[in-house]
Amino acid sequence: MPNPAALLFTTAFAFLTTRAVFAADYPTTILADHPAAYYRFEEPPGSATAFDSSSNGFNGSYNYDLDDNNSPDYPKLGVPGLNTNSVLFHVYTDTTELAHFSTMEVANHATLNPQGPFSVEFWARPTSDTRDYDVPVGDFGGYANGTTGWHFYQSPGAPGSWVWDVPTAGAFIQTVPAIKNQWAHIVGVYDGTNLIFYVNGAATATVSGAGYLANQSTSLFVGGDSYTGHGYWEGYVDEVAIYTNALSASQITNHYAVGLASFPARVDPPTVLTDLGESATDPASQSVNAGQFLTFDPIVTGATPLSYQWFKNGSVDNGQTNSVLSFPASSADNGSTYYVIATNFYGSATSEVATATVAGALFINSYPQSINRNVGSYAAFHVTASGAGPLKYAWYLSTDNGSTSNTIAGATNDTLWLPSVQLAQNGYQYIAQVQGPVITSNLPPATLSVQARAVNVPLTGYGAIVAADQPVAYWRLDEPSGSSTAVDAVGSFDGTYAPGLVAGGFNFGVPAGIPDTTDPAVGLTNGINTANGATIQIPFAPELNPETTWSVESWVKPYSLGLNGNDYRVVLCSQYNLYPNDYNGWYIYQQPNNTFTFVPQPANAFVTASSVIITPNTWYHLVVTDDGVYFRFYINGVLAVAPASTAGFIANGSGINKDGTAAIGSGLGNTVLGERTDADFNSFDGAIDDTAIYNYALTPQQVYSHFTVTTSIAIATTSTNAVLSWPVGVLQKAPSVTGPYADIDTATSPYTNSVIGTQMYFRVRVP
Repeated sequence: MPNPAALLFTTAFAFLTTRAVFAADYPTTILADHPAAYYRFEEPPGSATAFDSSSNGFNGSYNYDLDDNNSPDYPKLGVPGLNTNSVLFHVYTDTTELAHFSTMEVANHATLNPQGPFSVEFWARPTSDTRDYDVPVGDFGGYANGTTGWHFYQSPGAPGSWVWDVPTAGAFIQTVPAIKNQWAHIVGVYDGTNLIFYVNGAATATVSGAGYLANQSTSLFVGGDSYTGHGYWEGYVDEVAIYTNALSASQITNHYAVGLASFPARVDPPTVLTDLGESATDPASQSVNAGQFLTFDPIVTGATPLSYQWFKNGSVDNGQTNSVLSFPASSADNGSTYYVIATNFYGSATSEVATATVAGALFINSYPQSINRNVGSYAAFHVTASGAGPLKYAWYLSTDNGSTSNTIAGATNDTLWLPSVQLAQNGYQYIAQVQGPVITSNLPPATLSVQARAVNVPLTGYGAIVAADQPVAYWRLDEPSGSSTAVDAVGSFDGTYAPGLVAGGFNFGVPAGIPDTTDPAVGLTNGINTANGATIQIPFAPELNPETTWSVESWVKPYSLGLNGNDYRVVLCSQYNLYPNDYNGWYIYQQPNNTFTFVPQPANAFVTASSVIITPNTWYHLVVTDDGVYFRFYINGVLAVAPASTAGFIANGSGINKDGTAAIGSGLGNTVLGERTDADFNSFDGAIDDTAIYNYALTPQQVYSHFTVTTSIAIATTSTNAVLSWPVGVLQKAPSVTGPYADIDTATSPYTNSVIGTQMYFRVRVP
């Protein structure tokens, strides 16, 4: 496959040879379309002012971040860009280990922030694959100021994507890849009705701009956005233009074509950027445990195409010719050194040398905990371990307080699942063993206490269909008025009806929306645009947060649509942690643009069912499944959006962060109905019914049968018999397809019937 960077370089060169076909050069082309402000970044190095090339005089200021020697290193001016120069931003640490970043800032002005139509245009070239949402250009009011305005991101990933975020319109537009060391032409257009996002001359997405509010309080920034809480820009920016009108598609296509032909064939050999500390290098030295990945990702600038060759211990590392070197470490890699040589048409550059430290330690981050579970419930014991890999697990059972122990066959994962526990297992102890390449750790025993179920919930009709598919937990939410406990009908995970700290309450006995069901639901009367409202709080349990496959299911009825572009209402959530730590787990929310979105963390994926527009006071059946490869989001029995990769997702894990440290605060690992676990965003205003969690991925057939409140019969035949199987209900038979049908009182699944003799028809009646 050709190198994308090489393709861009070749295309740009071809345009240079035919530049005469265009009537004007790039700045003349832009100025002919009358921008309100236009920043070309042609100033010499060290300049204080970024001049506005339009006639309006909205000059900006370069904010240099001085290192500990008071040297204004970045932003760096005079670097190659479109027409002549651009500006380069770099995030680095100094010798005192302080983080440094830089920006260009333009004071807020109403002309640059019209409430009506506008356009934003710029060229950007990222020099790294970011681990955060890095902002090249933003005019954002800040979360403390109503989240007005807009900003552009490079999302995490290798590659990430270009994102245009317009919070008050409820638009987080994530589109095509942001390729490292490749220039991209970015344009955002608001025509007064819609937001249209162009990348490289093509419209990649069009969404509603309803609710948009302009930023009237804070500055326009290039190279970062101090109001987002996310990353500063790592890379080049050039030719930023702001318009007080909506550019047309033909104007944008023309700008892209003229701009692409305006990159000069300028001598620009590679440079490997480094942190400006006495011992800092790029790539940076790293310490990991065996089995973990070593990743060296230097930041390289220079004319494209760039090629790479990695060296290990001073010799060519055969086959390692990517910009990033990443591999699982072994003990043999301990002390090895690595560097890269980057080359382009104008020369080469050699990075500094990084050293790998690989340890063989084994760390037990969390031990299996003793638990109390109800008769018939699932029970799970979990261990969190890290260190030299691969890690192997074994589990042992003791029925006599540890005097003897027996290996549990097949229990070789970090979680031990016990289905349908019984009183006879009360007091059993379970012991985990974790084995690394060098060290084996036998952990203290954890005790299972089994108790009789305090409340037996009748499971007929729809409840019987769900229970037959063996959920880990199932809240019917049909309690009478004034109840304090949301009973788990099949497990041990009762929830608490928690009145809102600010507003909100409960309306018990709400009519259900499940077909042919009279069992009621509960309403969360939180009102609109309200946080810290009424919720159903379910304490953390490993059973509710499987680290393998799982599903969550619920019936919900929103009472109203979003109030404004910042009115995100969380329906279901199971997560932990607080920013700036990584969020782990997931949530489902009602977006301001009146769609449902599933958000797995920290996978940075937003699985939005754009095809389903919410109608107030309408019931919806929501199901998310995780089969270990893909997330699938079903609404009303059918797949509502294309499957999304589960890569990067980490389940809510008993308050243990990825680095093994304890989570922040208590209660942040709860599963919550009606709000995000950390009470961020708004509370859900609507009714919730029959919510279940499973430790496997429901099939499409199961999802559809739950939505339609039906069951099915599987038939296997031999030469003489038909064997019928069904998950729930009473088998009936009749001499014809129209009946009459009669119960077969003695029939249990599987049921064998002879295929010889009178023809017979069967169906299942769900009581």
